[in-house]
This record gives sequence, structure tokens and C-alpha cells, in this order.
Amino acid sequence: MSERVLFFPWGWGGGAAYTGRCLALASALAAAGDEVAFADCGINAMVREAGFTVLESEPEAPRPPDRHPMPPFLPFADVERVFAVAATYHRVERVRRRVAADARLIEEYRPTLVVIDMCPTAALAARAAGVPVVSLADADFITPRVNGWMPWSTVAPRTLLPHPSSLPVWDTVSRELGLGEVTRAEHLLWGETTLVSSLAELEPVEGPPHRGELHFVGPMYWNPPGASGAAPPRTDRPKVYVTIGSGGTVGRQALQNVLDACADRPWTVYVSCGFAFEGDLVVPDNVVVAGFTGLDTPLAWADVVVSHGGSATVLATLLHGKPSVVMPFMSEQEMNGRQLVEATGAGVLLRTSSTTEHGRLAFSDRYSGPSDQPCVRVADIRRGITEVLADSAFTERAAGWGERLRARRTGTDLVALAHSATDRTEVRR
Repeated sequence: MSERVLFFPWGWGGGAAYTGRCLALASALAAAGDEVAFADCGINAMVREAGFTVLESEPEAPRPPDRHPMPPFLPFADVERVFAVAATYHRVERVRRRVAADARLIEEYRPTLVVIDMCPTAALAARAAGVPVVSLADADFITPRVNGWMPWSTVAPRTLLPHPSSLPVWDTVSRELGLGEVTRAEHLLWGETTLVSSLAELEPVEGPPHRGELHFVGPMYWNPPGASGAAPPRTDRPKVYVTIGSGGTVGRQALQNVLDACADRPWTVYVSCGFAFEGDLVVPDNVVVAGFTGLDTPLAWADVVVSHGGSATVLATLLHGKPSVVMPFMSEQEMNGRQLVEATGAGVLLRTSSTTEHGRLAFSDRYSGPSDQPCVRVADIRRGITEVLADSAFTERAAGWGERLRARRTGTDLVALAHSATDRTEVRR
């Protein structure tokens, strides 16, 4: 039986990976005969390029801005801080307006299944309407661990980002909808079926599911059909692929540092700039700059991948059996670098953070040590690439994890797992 599916990807603070993960599932469902549409809360240009309908919320509904300034590092320690700070969901009227907007889209489209990726308001609206929810998640979205996005922190999440808590707001709105109490923000992101795009061996989720069933399904990401820019160049030199985000959290200086690190090196370098390329960057002769390229083609080409440590990028890099050099711009990216790259031996993490007794962040770069610079220095980036290219063990370890990830992904029926959410009995009818 075919389903009518409405997607709600998270878009606050960038969101290309969230929208891409939704598009990966949407493409599989559409190919299986389901009707698919998207709410306008992710990156709508990506959705339209993929050929799916975008449903527009009313003008007064809170929605992500197209671009907004970001600090050099975002110390989100858990999903509650993301909700409170990135979307200012510590304001009850703002949450009520977004839930109401999501509810209207659900009423208009009349889905038999709602898919969320980091969208708690859509989860509440769907459950209030009696529609089952599939949640696409990173393991740290749903972990009960304290400081789930930043487990090395020694201070409370609000010490680093002191916005008011959103938890009382979620509890209030959930009770108003007749859905009961909310004791943890992470609980909002459990679906009747929850799909984690990784392996339990790489990113365990401590404890039993809060609701429904949990499945690790291997990497989920999307390659745009109209990827812009030139194809990766043919070369006999070592091949370096650079992708440090779609522009939501990465500043100009960070990308220029990467370009400078690659200048005059005996490498051929291919850079995906997403939506963010600025024409005044100085591009060395050995570098080819493209736009939003997708991942599969450049990853198949590369010998080493320099990235921001985004979950989709790091897992896709492992899937292709390629080693990583990670320079993070937020806490979750640093955790991916620690957990998926350093702990696996599949590359190097160029910057780590720590918290001081006064609740401040301190940074240390892999080679040059403590740093007060907003981003990783040129020399550290160059040394990281050089180290990984010089040691084939990084590639061997990445290839081992790639085999396991490919086995999980090819052995997973995403359509069947998504459809299974309609069989759950926990949703109010």
C-alpha cells in the first residue's frame, strides 16, 4: 500500500545535511510509489531541484533565515540548546506559532506519514493529528547522555549558551495538545520508527528507545541531479577533496586558510563550496573550485577528504573508504571528528575544545597546540593533509569501516522501515 508522506527537515543554521537526508528517503519512497511533499522549513532550493513539491507556510510562521552571521564555533552541548538558541524556541508563543503552522500543512496535505529530521514542532503537530512519525536522526540527537553533543564538556549546557531553557515550553505545548509531559528535549525526536544513518558500533545510543523502534541504516545523503561546477580533474598527483559545509556555519577565512594550506603543494585539490563561494577568495593554481557538487563523485575521486566534520560528510567519506582531515566549526562536528575519525583511526581531527572552570571554551590545534585564532591555522591544515597522505594505514582503516557501512546500507529496506511506522499503536488515533 502506498503512503502520502510529508517531510519536515530542520533548516535553522544551515540544514543542507538534514534536507539531503530527507531527500534520500523521499527519493526512495517516491520510487516505490508513495506521494511525497516537503514543508518549507528546510533548504527549499534543494527540494525543488530534486523535483518535489514545497508547501508554503503562512507568512507569519517562524522559519529559518536564508543567511545569518555565525560565530567561529557553536558550543551546542545537546539538542535542547539547539532548539533554544538556533530557533529561539525558548519562547512559548514562537513554538505555538510554528506548531500551528506545521499543523496547518498537515491538515492541508493530509499525509498518512510525517517524516521529521530535527523538527520537534512537526512531531508534536503530527502526533496531535494522529499521524505516525518517522524520525531521521544522528545518534546524538536522541542519546540520553548528559552533554550529548559535547560529552567532553565539564559544565552545564546553559553555561556555554545561556539562553533560557526551551524544556518548559515543550512541556507546556505538549500538554496543551493533549500529548502529555516532556521531560527531555531528545524525547521529541523519537518517532514511531527512528532511523539513524550510521552503525551502532560507531555511534551507540545508550538505553532502550523512548518510543517505537530504532534502526541503524547506514549513511543517508543526497546527490543533486544538477550538481554545479566542473568535474574533478584528471591527475596523477595525490587528490585532495575539500568540503567544509554549505555556507551556514563556515566563514570566509576558514575556507581561505584551506586554500592557502594547499597552495604550492604537490596535490590536485577539488573544492565543493556549496552555496557559499565568495569571489574575492585567492584560489591557488592547483585548486579547482565547484559549487554544490554532491558527495559520491568527488569522494570516489579523492585520496583524502578535508571537511568540517558534518555527520553526512564524515559517514559518506567512510562509506567510500577514504580518510578524513576534520576542522570543526561546532560541537557536534568536533564529536564526529573524535568518534568517527580519531577513534576509528580513519584520519585526523585538527582542532579540539575544552571547557574551563569559568565556563569558557579553550581550543587546541593538533600540531601547534593552544590557539586563540577563530579557525585552524594554515600550517596545521597543511600538516594534517600531509600526515594522512603519507600513511596508508589511515586509508586501510577507513576502507574497513566502508565495507561495514556498505553492507548495512545495501541490506536495509528504507521504504519498508518507513512504512512500518504506520503499524505502531502508540500514536493517538
